[in-house]
Parts: sequence; C-alpha cells; structure tokens
Amino acid sequence: MMIYPRADERAIRQRRTVRRWFANRLIDQSQRDRMLADLQVDYRRAKPLVRVALFVSVFTGIGGIIALLATTVNLREGFGLVLMFVAAGAFFLAEWLIRAFRFYRFGVEEAVAMSAAPLFAYGSTIFTSSGFSALRGFIALAGAAFIVFRRFGYVSAGVAAVILAAMIPFNVFVADTPRRLAAVTLLLIIFGVAGERRTDHGTEFPGDLYGVLETTAWAAMYVITNLEISQWLSIPDGYVQFQWATLAGIWILPAVGLFLAIRDRHRLMAEANIVMAIVTLLTTRPYLGAPHTAWDVIVLGLLMIAIAVWFRPKSPNHQITKSPDHQITRSTDQ
Repeated sequence: MMIYPRADERAIRQRRTVRRWFANRLIDQSQRDRMLADLQVDYRRAKPLVRVALFVSVFTGIGGIIALLATTVNLREGFGLVLMFVAAGAFFLAEWLIRAFRFYRFGVEEAVAMSAAPLFAYGSTIFTSSGFSALRGFIALAGAAFIVFRRFGYVSAGVAAVILAAMIPFNVFVADTPRRLAAVTLLLIIFGVAGERRTDHGTEFPGDLYGVLETTAWAAMYVITNLEISQWLSIPDGYVQFQWATLAGIWILPAVGLFLAIRDRHRLMAEANIVMAIVTLLTTRPYLGAPHTAWDVIVLGLLMIAIAVWFRPKSPNHQITKSPDHQITRSTDQ
C-alpha cells in the first residue's frame, strides 16, 4: 500500500492535466481556476531544480556518512547488519518526513527513501557471505527498489527494479544463450503482471505507474533480444539458430508491441515500440554482417511517414468545457 492516499495522487495528476489544457488553450483562465480549486491537495512541493539539488545533496550526504563509517569502524561481517538497520531506518525516516512535513516529491524524502535500497542490498550481501556477491546484490537491490516503489510510488525505483531483475540471470548462468532466454522469460512475466495491474486501473493512478513498468519490461526484452545493441551486456555465443531467432524477435517485438499499444491506447508503449522499430531497421544489416545502403534511409523515411499518418489526430477541433456541476466534457466538431 502506498503512503500517499489514492485520491490525493489522482488529484495531483488531474491538476497537471488541467494546467496542460490551459497551456494548450483548451480552457480559459476562469475554467482553470475553478477546476484547480476543486483539486486542492495539502502537500509541500519543490521546484524541479530545487528538488534535484536537495535530492543530490541528501543522497550524497548519506553515502558519505556510510563511507566514513566503513573506513573508521572495524565491524567486519557485522557491518552488513549495521547497513541493513540503517536502510530500515532510512525507509521509516522517509515515511516520517512525509507525514510530519507533508512532503511530496520534495527531494529530501525521495533521497532518504531511495538510499534505503542500495544500503540494504550492500548490507545483505556482506552479512550473508564472506564477500560481495553480485547475484545476491542484484536480487536484494531489485527487491528493495520494488518495495520503495510500492510504498512511495517513485517511478524511478520501479524502473530500476525491473532492470535489475533482468540482470539476475546474467549472474546465474555462464553461457550467453541461457542468460538471455532466462532474462527474457523473467521480463515477460513482469510485463504480464504489470499489464494486468495497469488494465485494472486504466489510465488513472496507479495504472499509469504500472504502465511505465510494463513498457520498461517490454523495452528491456527488446534490448536483450537484439544482439547487435547488447553485446556490451554479454558476448553472444555465436549459435546460428539462436541468432536467427533473435533476428526474428527484433522484428516481432515492435509489431506486437504496437498492436497492443493501439488496442489498449497505451501511448508510452506505442512510443517505445516506434523507437524499437527504428532501431530494428538501423541494426538489421549490421546484424547480418551487411553494409548499410541508401535504401535504408528511404525505408526509414517511409516508416516515419507511415507512423505520422497512422497516429495523426482524427478530429483536430476539440473543445473542453466544464458544466455547472463541475463535470468535464469534451465536444468534437464534425
């Protein structure tokens, strides 16, 4: 359960939508003021630059304190237990800051909460083994990041959890092929679960958050499948059958992804798959060891034109009004 009430989260998102409508001149100032008055929330927020500055300052400060403690105190294996206690303290401190000072994306509470994940991961790997273990580290870090996401709703923590979970098989298997197959399977499970959660809530909170995780898992599957752009991740084994299968995969994934995005009206998913389709066109020839030709640019241009035509607005003239009972309606000029 997330610490912020669902009604407040939805009100904050609706306020952003109202401001976007006003910026696009879909509503006038009086309509904007009436709508924003109905969507008041009691939270303290910081401007983007101040938020980033506070986050970096607090996060690096916590890291500096832990590093100083590690170099001055000789706790050996017990230091891992200390780090896990510090991580728990940081987690509950972030909750206290939110409840006491009504922070919402203020930077301070985000840094404290986000620092709990690496502290717990590093501490657990030291405590459960004689030295640092990459496998235990990825498992602990992915789990801790997901807990932070579920409690505080930080999208960055959720995205990190998905990516870190995909890295776990790369620390289990030695050969590249089983690594990639296991990672794709795990990401497919995450994609299905996140997609189900998004479908349950639609475009409203927390469906929008799970939509980001769903898109992240799908994009990560593509990166792992495309051997041409992920050689830095793991050197391919060179099996011809697997190479042909991945070549088919990098064409199938964007097509299927676009179909799902259009069916579900999932804009972020559609944008990600458009990028994936472009990357597929750019990497297919190098994938097969063939040089680029002038036709590649022509095909890419035709694809961009087709995408622009497909996603063009059907009815550009929209008028958004607000009825006396504060219900937002939209009329379309035919």
